[in-house]
Amino acid sequence: MTTCSNQSAATGGTPAALQIRIAYLLPICLVATLGGLIFGYDTGVISGAIEPLTAKFALSARMNGWVSGCALIGCALGVLAVGPLSDRFGRKLAMFLAALMFLVSAIGTAYPNDIWVFIAFRFLAGLGIGIASISTPMYIAEITPAQVRGRLIAVNQIAIVSGLAIVYFITYGIALRGPQYAGVPAPSPALKQSLEELFAPAEISETSGTFTLACGTAEGIQSGMECSLGKLVDEKKSKPIHMALCTINSVSEHQCKATLIPAALPNIDWNVFKPDNTGYPRPVVTIHSPANSWNIHVGWRWMFASGAIPSVIFALLLFFIPESPRWLIENKRDEEARVILNKVAGSGFASMESAAIRESLAGEQSTWRELFSPKLKIPLILGISLAILQQVTGINVFMYFGTTIFNNMSNKTGVDAGMLNQAIIGGSGVLFTLIAIATVDKWGRKPLMFIGSVGMMLSLVAMGIMAQTMADPAAASNAMLGFIILYIACFGLSVGPVVWVILAEIFPTAVRGRALGLATCCLWLADYAVTQTFPMMDKNAWLIEKMNHAFPFYVYAVFCVVLVTVMFYVPETKGKSLEQIETFWNKK
Repeated sequence: MTTCSNQSAATGGTPAALQIRIAYLLPICLVATLGGLIFGYDTGVISGAIEPLTAKFALSARMNGWVSGCALIGCALGVLAVGPLSDRFGRKLAMFLAALMFLVSAIGTAYPNDIWVFIAFRFLAGLGIGIASISTPMYIAEITPAQVRGRLIAVNQIAIVSGLAIVYFITYGIALRGPQYAGVPAPSPALKQSLEELFAPAEISETSGTFTLACGTAEGIQSGMECSLGKLVDEKKSKPIHMALCTINSVSEHQCKATLIPAALPNIDWNVFKPDNTGYPRPVVTIHSPANSWNIHVGWRWMFASGAIPSVIFALLLFFIPESPRWLIENKRDEEARVILNKVAGSGFASMESAAIRESLAGEQSTWRELFSPKLKIPLILGISLAILQQVTGINVFMYFGTTIFNNMSNKTGVDAGMLNQAIIGGSGVLFTLIAIATVDKWGRKPLMFIGSVGMMLSLVAMGIMAQTMADPAAASNAMLGFIILYIACFGLSVGPVVWVILAEIFPTAVRGRALGLATCCLWLADYAVTQTFPMMDKNAWLIEKMNHAFPFYVYAVFCVVLVTVMFYVPETKGKSLEQIETFWNKK
């Protein structure tokens, strides 16, 4: 995601006449867009790590949502803080602070054995994401001439979806190859076959943390392997909810003895594991392969720690780019700004742009009172509605929980299919975002939004029907991948980038910064609401019994219909100047 900033620019010249020096400008913008890349990287890393984290810390559905979404609360606060921070200390320092937050959070989330320590560092990452989501495109907008501003700001959107795609492939590589590099032996064919079954204990007895598990079979199980102890909420359709990790001590033909791993043992009511006369809910034991065991204890740590590398690169390269000319002029450092603008497009551009910036700053008297005035009520309501609806149509469910969705469909917990499919989804997002950037000024905002919203709705309904009715897990998983890619295509071609274009255009210049900040804050809070509630809907026993895992898809499809309805009230802004749009609202 991205945001835009529009300023007065030099007039009466063409890009050739201005002699825009792309060789000077492009490296500066690419350094700044590393903030967008890390933004995507940090938001996407949770997708590959959430399943191992759930097993490691025995997370409930509510905690699963909180662990995934706590960073988004930090994002909302970071967005509110970035305006005063960047105005007081400069755009470069704001980006540098975001880089430091990314670095500290990458190290901090890789270390803890306590889930609340992990959450604290993820919250810090969210603050960095919120700051980067505004400061990076703001910096690019303020250092580039109007003739190339849109395309260079769009590079930041590409960087964000590229960050998502990169982290999906990295987490997949860590999950799949990490055990081999760590010397963990691959499971034998016999063990692979036995791992497809659920091992249902007939009796669980507790003596000093040791449990006797009467299993249906013990083929392929060895002493030293790990298992998850949990309960099965629906014997036909649901995977077990893992609630504790155990290490197997000894194995006989139909019996295993296991010891609880203290670091993975929360406060558990052991009665939930006692089988009743009807066998519901039935206690289960899932035996982990060496690869899954490695990911539960080690792999997810490397996934988060890998974010330190781009964070360090971003922080170091920031020392080699100039400060925003607009901020320099605002702080009475006109000569420094003129030197930078001269390097961007020559002395003529430097003179005209400096004058335009001073004129713009003189006319800016934005206040919160003005933002909430009656004449701006309609654009403010529409802008906030679009920001919220961009998220509640479900996009980040697929970005954060894609692996979980595919594992639900296939009823397996291996790393191969789910994480590979998630990486394919990330790559699709990059492709369709590139297409959207090339078409938004040709086709118009509203046609793209209508087509994309309807396509998203139909894709979500199809996913729900498959999750609810298809009996063949392999066929369901493959078909689901196809419809998710179609959904990502519709979002990437329309709702994803176009919402940000509309938000940048419909607000008057004087209040645009505050309006964008408020809309973006609402967007992050909506993102959190979706992230928190998806696991609770997806793991609800009653919903699973009635609809399997289809219910969330139907909910997001309804919000797509709401989005189509809201778009009827949004004016088409294609080909209109910002002044024309502002005049339109004044007349309304």
